[in-house]
Amino acid sequence: MKGRMQENKYHISWWGWIQRAAVALLIPMAITILVLLNQPQSTAPVHAQIFEVRTQPGMIISFRLADSTLVYLNSGSVLKYPSIFTGNIREVSLNGEAYFEVAKDPEHKFIVSTPQKSKVEVLGTHFNLEAFDEMDEVITTLVEGKVEFVYEKDGQGSKILMRPGQKVIYNNKDGQILSYNTNGESELAWMDQKIIFDKTPFKAALHILKKRYNVDFIVNTSKFDKYTFTGAFTEQYIEEILENFKISSHIRWRNVKLTNNQSEERRQIEIY
Repeated sequence: MKGRMQENKYHISWWGWIQRAAVALLIPMAITILVLLNQPQSTAPVHAQIFEVRTQPGMIISFRLADSTLVYLNSGSVLKYPSIFTGNIREVSLNGEAYFEVAKDPEHKFIVSTPQKSKVEVLGTHFNLEAFDEMDEVITTLVEGKVEFVYEKDGQGSKILMRPGQKVIYNNKDGQILSYNTNGESELAWMDQKIIFDKTPFKAALHILKKRYNVDFIVNTSKFDKYTFTGAFTEQYIEEILENFKISSHIRWRNVKLTNNQSEERRQIEIY
């Protein structure tokens, strides 16, 4: 009987020690939790850094923005975008040419601004946009989804709702806007480093060659404006393509000289 009492006393003492130890641990833990709960929450605004991606002549790159939007940036182009999107809109600015696969987000409109006081507004879609600052024209080609092209005309804001398979060309100089149907094959070929002409007008064909090969064309005649061109080119030199032009349309060309353009030597070709 005495042995049992001592055994019970031993067990009671051990259990009491555990309880006291637990209480000793819980008190500082509870104080820590209360202190953390009473800490003032940070209300400082989140500031986004502005990044700039610039492609050199002949370079094409692809990358994703903070919202997972996929961007292909063509040669000689600049895209400015924030490290994170804050507020009610997702806005970037483009000087050059880019293809966007915009991540869908109905609550945050995606906007691409251009140097020509125009912009493209979307929620989630695939489109190609060309807007070089030295150009009067802005060219938008919609592949899928919906796009609102917003522009200025006669000093007032206007907009056009585009549909898939539509190409819109806006002239910032005179406010004129033109619309065409297209399968997008020619407009998007640059992403695969290809050139595809599909009944492409003469001036538009030279513009495509200018972007691809980083050349300037000097054209002092309008007699070739009536011509259109059809054909596909991948790894051909520009001389080969111009020789095709010469065979099909009797266009003559010659190298003029190299010019220094923003510390870059750019080749000049005269069409006559």
